[in-house]
Amino acid sequence: MVRKKILVVDDEPDIVEIIMADLTDKGYQAFGATNGADAIIINAKENPALIILDLRMPGMDGIETLRQIREKDNKVQVIVLTGVGSPDIVKNVADLDVTECLSKPIDHDQLFDAIKAVLAR
Repeated sequence: MVRKKILVVDDEPDIVEIIMADLTDKGYQAFGATNGADAIIINAKENPALIILDLRMPGMDGIETLRQIREKDNKVQVIVLTGVGSPDIVKNVADLDVTECLSKPIDHDQLFDAIKAVLAR
């Protein structure tokens, strides 16, 4: 069985590590990035099936990170994590073909239910 690759992108290293550990325990192949530039490189190199992406990051935010990823990869599924749901963010997320949008703080079961549902599509 091929393990699905998932890229976790969040500027908080602890969150990246926790989600990656949980993904690995559930049989996924997990990669992590704590900034947009690294996420773009890892996405190009590893070609994950799914990206879990925080929108609020210093420097390059999640929207810009996803814009740059979409220039080369329009197939990867994306779950966005956000603490802010302003109309502009919702529009930008919709324009970038995001599969799912979840609010922070994220519930562990809700995240993994979303991952299963997105990867089953």
